[in-house]
Amino acid sequence: MTVPWQQGNQADGNATVGAQIGTLHGNAYVYQTAPTATPEEQFQVAVNYLQGGSPGEARRRIHEVVYAHRLSSAEVAYFWALSVLSGRSLAGLGDQDLEQLEQAFAMAGQHASGRWWRGSATLRTLVSALLGNGPEPLDHALRQYSELEYALRQDIERHLSLILSGVAQDYIESLNAQQIRIDRVGDDRTVRVPKFFEADPAEPVAKVARPASVDATWLPLLGGGALALLGAVVLASGVGASSSVAAVVVFLLLAGGAYAVIRRGSERALLNRWRAAREAEFTAGTRAPFSGPGGDSLPRTFSKTIDEYVARAFAEQQPTDQPARDEFWRDTYGLRTALHADLVDLYGLRGVRAEAVRWLVFHHAERIGRKWQAGTLDDFRRRYSPAAFPPAFLGGLAALALAGLIVLLTFSATTACLLVVAAPMLFFGGRFAQQGSLTLYGERRRIAVDNAEFAERWNAEIEAHGRWTAWLADRPTDVEMGRWLSLDLAFFKREVMGDYRLTNRDLLTHLSLTEAAPGSERARDVGGPFRHSAYTVLLFLLTEGGVRQVRVRLDTATGNFSAERRTTFRYDAIGSVQVSEVGLRQDDGHLGQKIVTRQVFLLALVNGQSIQVKLDDFADESIACLWENPERLAELALDASGVTSALRVLEAIAADGRDWIALERQRLRRRIPSSRVGTISQRGLDSAP
Repeated sequence: MTVPWQQGNQADGNATVGAQIGTLHGNAYVYQTAPTATPEEQFQVAVNYLQGGSPGEARRRIHEVVYAHRLSSAEVAYFWALSVLSGRSLAGLGDQDLEQLEQAFAMAGQHASGRWWRGSATLRTLVSALLGNGPEPLDHALRQYSELEYALRQDIERHLSLILSGVAQDYIESLNAQQIRIDRVGDDRTVRVPKFFEADPAEPVAKVARPASVDATWLPLLGGGALALLGAVVLASGVGASSSVAAVVVFLLLAGGAYAVIRRGSERALLNRWRAAREAEFTAGTRAPFSGPGGDSLPRTFSKTIDEYVARAFAEQQPTDQPARDEFWRDTYGLRTALHADLVDLYGLRGVRAEAVRWLVFHHAERIGRKWQAGTLDDFRRRYSPAAFPPAFLGGLAALALAGLIVLLTFSATTACLLVVAAPMLFFGGRFAQQGSLTLYGERRRIAVDNAEFAERWNAEIEAHGRWTAWLADRPTDVEMGRWLSLDLAFFKREVMGDYRLTNRDLLTHLSLTEAAPGSERARDVGGPFRHSAYTVLLFLLTEGGVRQVRVRLDTATGNFSAERRTTFRYDAIGSVQVSEVGLRQDDGHLGQKIVTRQVFLLALVNGQSIQVKLDDFADESIACLWENPERLAELALDASGVTSALRVLEAIAADGRDWIALERQRLRRRIPSSRVGTISQRGLDSAP
């Protein structure tokens, strides 16, 4: 993955950081609408669910928008029919489904023109032909299908994969195969897919310097200055007994010299203080005091996750040879510690999720790594290193020395007595004045210097945020992610069938299940299912002789398949099929509410082996904070993983063994009377699995 601040450096594509974190980002418009959304906007959300691989949710929403808002068009009819048929076999359609299918086709007949009407008409002809008798109706349906534009053909192939069979499936797949190969890697997939797993970047927060805990008042500066001035007057009056001119000169030299020494000495002390403060941050991570946005809602895993991000980001900046690598980690220890603490104070305490500031971690790691390579990481040592002896400071010392010389030259008993009084006044007055200057004037200077550095850092973060936001501008939507996944599954099915030398005429049906691959990252649009950077895909090919099962790892960015494993077993080897739920049922005194947090699909074989598909869990902070319905999200996970489509078939096989084939045909004959769905008839049912 190339990120905007790395100037072309390739990031590690096998990251495990975030594998347990559900990243959310702001493509909420894909699945969410405002309370005032029009029926057309609500319908578009339903279409997005369908194209994203969640036909169950699409059916529910289209049904609602049709019955509640009387929305009617050829497009509505097309997607309504498609959602009813998607991911189902003909035998799996119930009476309500068939009724909705009839109504959808009737609606299309009211708008008999345009591409959507042609799509609906083709759907109706195909379904009727698949249940018809003889080759002519099917030939007509396939010819009608071939005349559709590619987008509609792809919709039908994708959503009717469990309805199409035999010659029809072979013809349709061969017609679309070349274009599917192109589409799988199209739309700049390898570059854009990794962006889906990046959260919306949090806005940079500026640090503001705040005063130290020591009270800063004018009293030490004014009191010390007045005491030193009084001492100069006392000493000058003693010298005045010998010479009034000498007294004036001594006073002026003492006042001017003390001012120069205190002023330039304070500057020197301030530089030393600033340097020591930067040194403490550089070596130990001790930061200068600052004010942040505050807050006390630190997410539970924020600190640990930031630690992982920091380790990964700095690992990408480390040199290749071991001695230099050790030096790099040693030199950046304090800055890494300070960066972690800053992110906790500025973002974590406000409840910002860790993945939203991941970009900031990499930005600072790249900046620090670049400075380390250039040898400028400790520039503060030179910037705040005071000059050996500034001319003004040396001039002040010379003035004090000359004043002392004049005092010695005009020394008398009176001068000696007054010197005893004036010397402590000059010493302590000057000391108090310098301390007051450091406390009051120095704090103001420190705040100004710190704020200048904080502003420079914040401006750099703003620029990095702009680059990062621009880089994410073409991040794919969930609909695109679902489309790429469906293309991958269709491609993989054809490849496996080629390896087994099977055609669709040899298949009774096929099932595709997906789960998150180990070490993968996951992300989701609000309201949608989780998508993963890598999947474990389980493909079941059901033939007359038994089941061929293939397990493989799919890389989402590239579409590459790896680590393939194959298993074959008979139908009577399937012992049981179930979906286990882990959740919590709450009782509010009226109605109980079940919150499903984890689901596992389990296919148990009679020999003791089992096949598991772990579905996405929703015991994540991102769910609760958005008040999303966990039960609805669990249904989305079932749809997105393919379990919804597979469960009914595998449950029937577990109950009936090989007899499920004949029983399935009988169920189909009973469930679809000749009066349903236009020209659909019972003829030829024995040829439909």
